[in-house]
Parts: sequence; structure tokens; C-alpha cells
Amino acid sequence: MRSAAERQSALRNRLITTAAVLAGLGLLYALLGRDHEGDPEFSAAREPRGYYVVDATLTQLGEDGRPRIVLLADKVEQMRADQSVRLTKLKLDYQAEESGLWVVTANSGYMPRDQGSLLLQGDVVVRGALEEDSAVIFTDRLTYDANASQVHTDDAVAVRFGPHELHGLGLRVDLNAGQLRLESDVNGRFLP
Repeated sequence: MRSAAERQSALRNRLITTAAVLAGLGLLYALLGRDHEGDPEFSAAREPRGYYVVDATLTQLGEDGRPRIVLLADKVEQMRADQSVRLTKLKLDYQAEESGLWVVTANSGYMPRDQGSLLLQGDVVVRGALEEDSAVIFTDRLTYDANASQVHTDDAVAVRFGPHELHGLGLRVDLNAGQLRLESDVNGRFLP
């Protein structure tokens, strides 16, 4: 038979264990019962994924066997539900035959199932052939059309070339021809 002190100690241990289990269950219920519909990180995590790659380099070769497109991304993940691909912190190098190298960077990208386009967003920067007077384009969203070798946006854009700067709404760039066209509300500053 146990002494009163031993029974009291055993009862205290059971109460502490029961309280800890109840607190853990309450925390688990709170976490699982939360509404995560507005949280894109949680929503994306619930989608069934295909492949997932960290520090990825994807290369498309041209007909001459040299790299035509090189895509670098911190993270690439495929969503199995629609076969789309999400990219994080990406850099795209596009080697055009006539106009040279174009470099595009963005915080994130989305490639639909058909893989004919790449939707970029977040601090999107496009640099023309890496010369001193080449154009540098700044916008928040941009679409790269792989089939037509063009980039375009309907959003606000800033274009710098040398000391000059143009602003507009909407942009179309033919990467192969090296032609850039601002769509509307164009204004600029030209310094001597």
C-alpha cells in the first residue's frame, strides 16, 4: 500500500499529463481547424505536386546546338492537378539571332500546362543586349511568349536606355528583331 505522499505525487503527475495532453489536442485542433483559404502558401502546399527542384537550370538548345534559352530558378515545382509549373526567383537568358542576348529576371513565374508562355511577376527586369546603350525595362508583370519570342505586358512600364527614360502603359518587345513598342500614355525624359 502507498503512502499518502506517494498517492498525492501520482495524482499530481496524472493531472499534469492530462493537462499537457488536453493542451496539445487543443493546439492541434486550432491548427487543423483554421481557415487557410486566403493563404496562398497553405493553399499551394495542399495541391498535389509533381516534381520539385531547388536551384534549377533548364536549357533549351537552338538548331545549331548552342543554348538558346537558359532558365535559372531558386525553386521549380509542378502542380499535378493542372500540370502547371511555379518558379521562384528566376532568371531567363534568351539568345536572339539578330539582337543578341536578352536577360529577364523576376521574383516569381507561372508556366501553364501548354508551356508556350511564362507569366512573370514581382520586380520584373528585362535587359537588352548587354551594351552600354541597351534598353532596360522595369515592370511588375510580364508575359514571355516562347513561341513568338516576344514579351508583353498591359501594366505600367519604365524603359531606360543610357541617361534617357520613358514611361508608359503596356509594352510589346520582339526579342529576335530587337524592337520595343510602348502602347499608351507614353512620356519621357531625355537628357543631353
